[in-house]
Amino acid sequence: MDAIIEWVLAVAEEFGVWGLMLLTLLDSFISPIPPEVLFIPLSLIDPSGAFWLAFVTTITSVIGALIGYWLGLKGGKPLVRKIFSESKLAKAEGIIQVHGVMAVLMASFTPIPFKLITVSSGALGLSLKKLVFWSTLGRGARFFLVAAIITFYGQSAKAFLESGPFALLTLGIGLLGIVIYLVRWYRNKGAKNENRGHN
Repeated sequence: MDAIIEWVLAVAEEFGVWGLMLLTLLDSFISPIPPEVLFIPLSLIDPSGAFWLAFVTTITSVIGALIGYWLGLKGGKPLVRKIFSESKLAKAEGIIQVHGVMAVLMASFTPIPFKLITVSSGALGLSLKKLVFWSTLGRGARFFLVAAIITFYGQSAKAFLESGPFALLTLGIGLLGIVIYLVRWYRNKGAKNENRGHN
C-alpha cells in the first residue's frame, strides 16, 4: 500500500491537473490519498485558478463516486469487506442506516472517508440519483470553500488548510447542514400529518 501511495503521488505531481483528476477519481472509491494533497498546492501556485480546479475536482470526484457505487452494487457486501475493514464497514453502514442520503453529504463535506460511503451506498442499494445530487453538493461545497480561502488569503491560507482546525470547521459546517435538513424534514412531515388529520 505504501508503494502504491508513493506511485500515485508521483504520477499526480508529474501531470499537474491531470494528476489531480487521477488522485480525485481514485479517492472516491479506493485510494487513501485525499485530493487536497495535490489540490491545495496547485491552487497555491496560481490562486486565480483555484475555482477552476475546484470545479474540475468536484466533477471528477462525482464520477469516481459513480464507479464506487457500481462496484458496491455489483460486488455487494463481500466486495466491500475485501476493500475495507469490518470496523470501517460497520461504521459506514451505521451512518447510512441512521442518516440515509444525508450520509453522502456528511462524507462528501466532512473528513469522513468518501469512498466508504460511495461503495457502501451501492452495496446497500441507496438511490443513485440521490448519491449524485448529495455528492455534487457536498464535494462542491468542500472544494469551493478551499478555493475561496486560497483565492482571498493566498499563501497564508496554507497553514490553516493543513491544520486540524480546518477539518473541524468542515465537520462543523457539515453537521450544521444536516441538522438544518433534519429540522426542515421533521417540520414538513408534521405539516403533512396535520393536513391529513384535517382531511
